[in-house]
Formats: sequence, C-alpha cells, structure tokens
Amino acid sequence: MISFLHQHQGHTFRFQASNWMGWEKLWVDDELISRRFNISPHAEYVVKTASGNNYRLTTLVEPDSHLIICRLYRHHNRAFEHVCSIKQGRDHQMRQNRYLYILSACAISAALLLLMI
Repeated sequence: MISFLHQHQGHTFRFQASNWMGWEKLWVDDELISRRFNISPHAEYVVKTASGNNYRLTTLVEPDSHLIICRLYRHHNRAFEHVCSIKQGRDHQMRQNRYLYILSACAISAALLLLMI
C-alpha cells in the first residue's frame, strides 16, 4: 500500500493506492472523496473543500526511477499553483511486498499445521 499524507491551510489530504489491486482512495478532511480502480501510471483528482477552495491532486510513476510522485495544487487566480510534491521510491514497494510475502507464508504454514492436527 502506498500512502501520501499532507496538510495545507487546515485541510488534510490523504491518498492511498494498492500495489496489487489498483484501488485508489482519496480522503479530504477525513471524508472519503473518491474510491476507484486505476491501473494506469497516473491519476488526477479535482476536489472542492468545505471552505470552498479547489484543489487538484495528481499521481504519476516515473518510468526511469520508478518513483511514485503525488502532487497537490491549489486553485488560485484562475490557475492551479503547486503546493507540494511527495515521492516514494521502489524500496518502499519492495519492503511492502516482502512483508506481504512473509505474512502470507506464515498464514499458509499455520493453516497447514492446523490441518495436520
């Protein structure tokens, strides 16, 4: 699971994407704004906060470095201005995959052990 969290002007933006299934979820101020299936290397969301501000959140995967970049923009004066960029690398994904592999191996071993008893 890839997760990005950022706070800007009293608003909390949280984005999660599954490494395996392609599900993406976006929360703004702890309210689920979007939940969708996406297998493309990029995504874009435009949201309006309770205070009336418009924000755009984009994600993309850089093909060379395999970095996953999440960018947040705020609508200001008829254009979107860049607020922040958060990056996660391939090492994070590899650690998550290794953890999932170990967890599934333990679960399978425990199930087989129970069946033998």
